[in-house]
Amino acid sequence: MALSIRNHTWFRLNRLDRSLYGLAVRLNVRLQSVDLLRALVSVLKKLQQLGDTLYSEMLVGTRMAWSFSEAACSWGNFLAKAWRSDQSYIRFLGRLYSGRDYR
Repeated sequence: MALSIRNHTWFRLNRLDRSLYGLAVRLNVRLQSVDLLRALVSVLKKLQQLGDTLYSEMLVGTRMAWSFSEAACSWGNFLAKAWRSDQSYIRFLGRLYSGRDYR
């Protein structure tokens, strides 16, 4: 849960999923209900998919930022080296070039 909050994927879940998982963690109870267990597994799968998506977007964005930075530096814009570590720019490029639909 803490890792997904840090990665900003926690808030991509709907409120019901966040509440269900948060309640199960806070209560520290044994899961005897099969339905509750299935619901928690569903939430964990969604978190994993969101985390995988974020990771792949960051990889694509980093590669693109380095490529664009190299090109801009070769054209004489030496301030473009800062693009390589600009997290907002990397996220933007990752989302733009990942091919996912964010509607």
